[in-house]
Formats: sequence, C-alpha cells, structure tokens
Amino acid sequence: MAMNDRKPGMNTPRNDGFTLVELMITVLLASLIMAAVYTAYLSMQRSYLAQEQVSEMQQTLRAAVDMMVREIRMAGYNPAGSANAGIVTATAGQLQIRKDITNTAGTSEDGDGALDGPNEDITFGFAPADDAGGDGMADAGVATFSQQPFAAGFQDMAENIVAVEFNYFIEENNGSLSSTTSPSAGQVDKIRSIQISMLARSDRADPRFTGGQQFVTGSGATWGPYPDNFRRRLMVTTVQCRNLGL
Repeated sequence: MAMNDRKPGMNTPRNDGFTLVELMITVLLASLIMAAVYTAYLSMQRSYLAQEQVSEMQQTLRAAVDMMVREIRMAGYNPAGSANAGIVTATAGQLQIRKDITNTAGTSEDGDGALDGPNEDITFGFAPADDAGGDGMADAGVATFSQQPFAAGFQDMAENIVAVEFNYFIEENNGSLSSTTSPSAGQVDKIRSIQISMLARSDRADPRFTGGQQFVTGSGATWGPYPDNFRRRLMVTTVQCRNLGL
C-alpha cells in the first residue's frame, strides 16, 4: 500500500479558515471599537480646546484688570501736595488718573509736584477708532483694550475685549456711598472706589458652541445676548482708591 493511501473512514486533516460570517463579525466589532475610540478622542479634543479658550480669556482678563487695579490704587498719590493728582476723566468707558510718583529724573517715588513723569498720567479704554462713542463697547464687537500714558500713544493691554464698564462709588455729604457710571464734574473728587467690569471673547469660534448668555455688569447693566459661536467671560473687580478723599 502506498504511503499516501489511507483506508476508508480514516480522519483527514482539515484546511478550513475563517468563514465569511466570522470575518464580517470581526470587521463589525473592530469598526465599533474604532468608532468608540474616535468619538472619545473627538470629545476629549473639543473639551481641551474649550478649556484652552476659557483659560486664555481668564488669563487675558486677569492680566488687564490686575494692571489697572495696581495703577488705580495709586490715583491721587501726591506727596508734594502741589500736583493736581487724582481722577481726571470718569465715564462708563474711559478712566483717566493722575499720580505723582517720580521726580524729574525718574529715580524716586517721592514725587516732585509735577505730573510729567513716566506713567503719572494714564488713560484706560479703547482707542477712539475702536470705540467712537466712548461708551466702552467695541464698535466691531471686539477690540484691543489699551492704556495711554501721558504724551504717548495707545499701548495694548488685552486683546479680544468686547466691553468695559467703570462704575464709580461716590461719597455723599452724609457719608453714604452711591454709585454711577457717569459722575458729574462735582462728583469726580468724591470718588472713593471704582468697580471694573470687563468682558472678553474667545479668539476662535467653535461651530459646536452656541452662545446666547447675558452678562450683568457691576452697575447692573446687561450685555448680550450674543447668539454666535464665540465663548465669553466676564470679570468684575472693585478697586479701593486709597489716596482719594484723604
């Protein structure tokens, strides 16, 4: 009998592979797993981008507001007693302060009775080209918030700012405080603290985000709603003017 001959009934080796049904089930399961992984990745990526936008807005607001707080606290600083230091312009959208912090050589903080030194006369607000009405609302919906030191041009402080509001607390004759965003000429010298409200917008739109939120400023004014794809954040801070009313 030949070596390869086998008797009837003997088991023969099987060369069967996966069936078509098994392959289809495997492909289907793999597709479901990949779809789930991709969905989770997209969700995490969107969440990361959203958090990045929020963090960027908060950092922008914090940096701009902290800078203003530092300068506003020094408004009215007048050790020589002869400078016209204090608050000069006080409107809802613009604030101009003066402080006598340097001598003519710019090497001392004792004051020299003049207001011609670096950073002794500063105006905060949007440039006129971005806020023609001076109401603190960016005409194009968003603009760069600036400061303008004495005898200098506007210097950028914060990008993508939607609006700013200065709310002033006035000391009345009976010692109580009232607030207004538009103090009269006779009330400017009675300002004791300033409340800053600043609204920032994200740099990029998110097609999957729809706004519509309203924001309430320190004075109680309402900004918005903004039914678009940009995120926004509001910061409200009150500054005590420690050198005013002394």
